[in-house]
Amino acid sequence: MIIFSCLKKEFDFYVEKGVISNQVYDAYKEKLGKKTKLNQIKAWANSLPMMKEVISDLPDDVGIAIEFNIPLTSKRVDFVVSGYDSEHKPVLLLFELKQWEAVTEIKNEEAIVSTLISNREKRCLHPSYQVLSYAELLESYNQFVDEAQIQIIPFVYLHNYTIQNHDTLFLNKFKKYYRKAPIYGKYEKEELKEQVNKAIFYGDQLEIIKKIDQSEVKPNKKFLDSLEKMIQDKKEYTLLDEQKVVAEAIKKEAKLAFTTNQKRIIIVKGGPGTGKSVVAINLLGELLKIGLTGAYVSKNMAPRKVYKNSLVHYNEISIHELFKSSGYFFRDRENQYDFLLVDEAHRLQEKSGIHYNIGENQIKEIIHASKLSVFFIDERQMVTLKDIGTIQNISFFANYFHASICEYELKSQFRCQGSDSYLDFIDHFLYNKKVSPHFSFDFQVFDSPNELREFIKMKNTHNNARLVAGFCWTRNAKMADDQSYMDIQIGDFKASWNLKHGEPFATRENAIHEVGCIHNVQGLEFDYIGVIIGPDLKYEKGKVMTDYKKRANTEKSLYGLYVLMKQDKEYYEQVADTIIRNTYRVLLTRGIKGCYVYACDDHLRKYLKKIVSNRCIRS
Repeated sequence: MIIFSCLKKEFDFYVEKGVISNQVYDAYKEKLGKKTKLNQIKAWANSLPMMKEVISDLPDDVGIAIEFNIPLTSKRVDFVVSGYDSEHKPVLLLFELKQWEAVTEIKNEEAIVSTLISNREKRCLHPSYQVLSYAELLESYNQFVDEAQIQIIPFVYLHNYTIQNHDTLFLNKFKKYYRKAPIYGKYEKEELKEQVNKAIFYGDQLEIIKKIDQSEVKPNKKFLDSLEKMIQDKKEYTLLDEQKVVAEAIKKEAKLAFTTNQKRIIIVKGGPGTGKSVVAINLLGELLKIGLTGAYVSKNMAPRKVYKNSLVHYNEISIHELFKSSGYFFRDRENQYDFLLVDEAHRLQEKSGIHYNIGENQIKEIIHASKLSVFFIDERQMVTLKDIGTIQNISFFANYFHASICEYELKSQFRCQGSDSYLDFIDHFLYNKKVSPHFSFDFQVFDSPNELREFIKMKNTHNNARLVAGFCWTRNAKMADDQSYMDIQIGDFKASWNLKHGEPFATRENAIHEVGCIHNVQGLEFDYIGVIIGPDLKYEKGKVMTDYKKRANTEKSLYGLYVLMKQDKEYYEQVADTIIRNTYRVLLTRGIKGCYVYACDDHLRKYLKKIVSNRCIRS
């Protein structure tokens, strides 16, 4: 959707009369049915007259679009110009306009900078990355752009910004962005104007912009072929046995959802290591290949970053747009997507945003936005008070939307050396269930966290071993980037806790020196996992018990527990007990080849050793 469009001669007229911001604002209210912030209106009033000078030499009949919506996103390009080059080939110029005056670097984060907006420091995308992402998405997802072979040229124009030597925007880590989307500042206007004049020679009467706006939105063949090859090249994404059966059934349902008006809901149940994520990633490629539009969805950022980073060899930005947060869909129109694949659906929440005040209900919003919604779920991986992803809740909203619903289950174990008996052991240990503790999986209990750490380091030969812990240590957010700051201290053992870096904990080369939490690893797997069981899990009176009071007060998984306990103390104590047990169930099932443990509680450590000594010999 385009908020405002016209010919250049009309744009010139509106600017000369001083009414261009009014014209755009009126169109904004008409198209979107709502008002916008005063800052946005001022931005139009300040930036658009500057663009009149930049395009002043172009023919009067070139097309102009302002606030041009990008497919698959809620983002809009600030300013677009359409026309033909000297050989009468179609050209589209994209401009990212900023009123920035200064920028500072944010270390350890890719494509992010900091600038002053309304007298407040704000983290922002590097503008070259921003406009380049728009260009790549149009190239990858707009059928008319693909078929007409439209050349898209992105620019950044910072009309208040003075570019200096050793400028932050031109740091080497940003080179791959600004080389493709060059930046022009306050004193480079004539250089920008020269590049614009080289790109467009003839007007198009706005036809190119109109046809792009009316075009079908779906991935082009080049993009799909590349995505398919990337998935096929990853052996860990190969579907086995019942995984393939479930994937084929979901493909059939997706085709039915596309050809009928009825929404369809699929619930795929499966415990740790049964391949829920593998099925989801394969389906992403398969469903896009048959011409459907959709995305992989998760609440946690960690799996999204790991999976998309493994598939960026073709087109980094277009790939990234296929991986979305579960809090993304509150403003999407109904059936905007043909499919949404919701991994770790047990982690869905009601509200979205940092302060949990955005949207209505993530389950409802996802089903509303998609013709087919696939929920991959393990209810015993719900690990916070805010998790609402239950089969019952999904079924409720399926009925609300009059959607058909069907369930599948993945049972075969492909993690923990394929040992179903190891999962029985976890049930025996964490939930006091009377099952046999015998299993053939490398599980060892260590007498100190230092011994555990050194053993995990030794196992980390291919950057695929990690040390994690329960939520029993306070995390210092101000020191989140400082690896020398030791949040966790157990006797003479010290470690950095949940460090914040651009690269995910699961793939970062030096992460072996840190301790991660469940949010770093849920939905992921490693060859070897080391687990520090905190004092929130203990052994008393012949049973494994929990103690929610030992949880760190900086951890949000039990946030609001004490308020809720005033309503029903017994019930919410039981909820807290389940969350703590589920947390360790997740951590203890991340290993493919081995899991190694240190328990802070002496009695629990002795109990674990007793179980281990009574079971079968380790593999």
